[in-house]
Amino acid sequence: MNTVPRLAKGKGYKGPEFYGCFNTGVAPSIFHSRTGKYVVGPQLRCQDVMYAGLTLFNQRVHGEGNQRVWIFKGRKAAVTKFIGLCQVAEAVNRDMATRHAEARHKAAAGDVAAMLTLGDF
Repeated sequence: MNTVPRLAKGKGYKGPEFYGCFNTGVAPSIFHSRTGKYVVGPQLRCQDVMYAGLTLFNQRVHGEGNQRVWIFKGRKAAVTKFIGLCQVAEAVNRDMATRHAEARHKAAAGDVAAMLTLGDF
């Protein structure tokens, strides 16, 4: 993920979902709020911040831990943060896919612990 298309006010762009997740709302995303600011973070949390009108205030970070949302005045810094979040998600996905493939291989060979590990995926 190297480019982000231009975003009209009120529109957003979603990055890669995490391994095994489908429309859970935790995928990294970037939104161009109607106030002109950019909101970056997990998809559903970004939408909550935008709809609550929190982009009107001067606070730059909302939430804690995995639910942290950043608000930027300019596009360049927002896109940089979004690409960084996408790279983290892609690295996690590669690691999980590798671990899943190894567990499948071991389970096929008869390893009971690997069979139980497959339940995590």
